Amino acid sequence: MVVQAAADGSGPAEGERVVTLGEAGWAELRAVPANRIGTAPYDADSGALSTVPVAGLSALHVLRRMGPVLGRRVMVTGASGGVGRYAVQLAARAGAHVVAISRNPAQADGLRALGAHEVLPEPAAARQSVSAVLDNVGGQYLVDAFAALSAGGVLYSVGRSSEADVVLSPEALLGDGGRHERSIRTFFLLGDPTADFSGDLTWLAGEIAAGRLDPGISWRGPWTRHSEAVQALLDRRLHGKAVLDLTR
Repeated sequence: MVVQAAADGSGPAEGERVVTLGEAGWAELRAVPANRIGTAPYDADSGALSTVPVAGLSALHVLRRMGPVLGRRVMVTGASGGVGRYAVQLAARAGAHVVAISRNPAQADGLRALGAHEVLPEPAAARQSVSAVLDNVGGQYLVDAFAALSAGGVLYSVGRSSEADVVLSPEALLGDGGRHERSIRTFFLLGDPTADFSGDLTWLAGEIAAGRLDPGISWRGPWTRHSEAVQALLDRRLHGKAVLDLTR
């Protein structure tokens, strides 16, 4: 909630419910540029809103870079993670045929419910090429996802949860056999400090509040259990987001 509005009137008014994007750690109060603040419905769940800034914005902005995806095959690796779940939903709503990659078979039904048309354990299992890839995993997943691209296709490297190196053979970079003009592009949400995220944050917050986007909260508990949440994330036992509730 805004406790002191921007002096130049560029941001939300005092008392408005907001969702913000920042690079700092946790704090009771912090100053946020107006271009990184979105307004949120008063009845929105704060825990759900907390999943929006990085995960939701990253998925939204990568999909925009892909251009129109209506009727195109789009692959999302790490589909059961925070960015991946948003990407699956947003791509499906934009009319894409979504190929979700998740090595956990227990996630398949949930991903289909979010809009995935296919759920595969790894990119190498794809039997048809795709027009674009949002890759959250890196390593061999990126290599195999790149191989699945059709001519002119683009892979956006968003994360590297595998922490493995990407090793592309010389043959992988050949443009023969209908694989010409494929590309790999990097992505960093906060690369442009002047970028205005306010409208996107407001829209995502509204979709969450209305129930049209699933924030993917798989663990939620009080702040006193923070070590439990952190360990579950480090052990990769959680798929989606962990939310800690603060109480006074």
